[in-house]
Amino acid sequence: MKPEFEKIQNRPLHSFMARVVSRSKRPTLKEAWHYHPEIEICFTLKSEGKRFVGNNISDYRSGDLVMFGSNLPHGFITDYRSEQIVIQFQDGFLGPEFLEKPETQTLRDLLLKSKRGIQFYGETQRQARPKLYRILKSEGFAKIMHLLDLLHHLASSTENEYITQESFEANTKLTELERVQVIYDYILKNYREGVSLDHAAQLISMTKSSFCKYLKKHTKKTFSQIVNEIRISHACELMIQTDKKISTVAFESGFNDVSYFSRAFKKVIATSPRDFMQKYRQPPATGFEKPLAIHTAKP
Repeated sequence: MKPEFEKIQNRPLHSFMARVVSRSKRPTLKEAWHYHPEIEICFTLKSEGKRFVGNNISDYRSGDLVMFGSNLPHGFITDYRSEQIVIQFQDGFLGPEFLEKPETQTLRDLLLKSKRGIQFYGETQRQARPKLYRILKSEGFAKIMHLLDLLHHLASSTENEYITQESFEANTKLTELERVQVIYDYILKNYREGVSLDHAAQLISMTKSSFCKYLKKHTKKTFSQIVNEIRISHACELMIQTDKKISTVAFESGFNDVSYFSRAFKKVIATSPRDFMQKYRQPPATGFEKPLAIHTAKP
């Protein structure tokens, strides 16, 4: 499996694509993983699941607002119905010299940052939604003006963070991305029952020693770090959405030892499972708060 190249077909008389994408579900990364030269802004109206961007995996839910740079591999997987507003455009869609103007410095900076993927939250999320609807509903010159208004809004925001690691490059060889995907797919499918480093290494035809070095080089993480982050991501969902005890959450997330679960949880989330549970047992109803995702952008 490798990220699929997606050809973006603009509508006649339009210089960029703006649409609502609806799906019943998309449960596997194989169906979702893709890239394209167009820059993309994606706002999730309805859904929750896992968001893959470059070498990052995070939770996402309704209200998620992200921006992906040119050729940055990405994909959303979910077992639920999904509705997302998607805006896609070339960096030169207003002409090759537009971004060279002094007045577009902040926009140039935004597009440069998007090469690592950007996640927005707070008021930036809230205010982006009507701007996105204006783009969808308008035509002609007004459509471009509304897109520029949105880009200015995002470029001026301080409520954002990078998605991928600083060392990640969007032009990573597709064969390397393919191998990393195989590893993530194996972990995602088996993390609750049990995963094996030996078996993961066999999946990409490597010795255990070579596999560990390869994974560290391309993800900046060890195999156990990736497994723990995925398990803890699931544990967070259980603690927010259910009334299950911490010990039950630990076992259902793939941990066999509650003490180890607590230590691993605090290392990833920077708080104890008990404190997390007390704070987030009842999540905000708006869906626009800073996300509870496990941010794996920093090793």
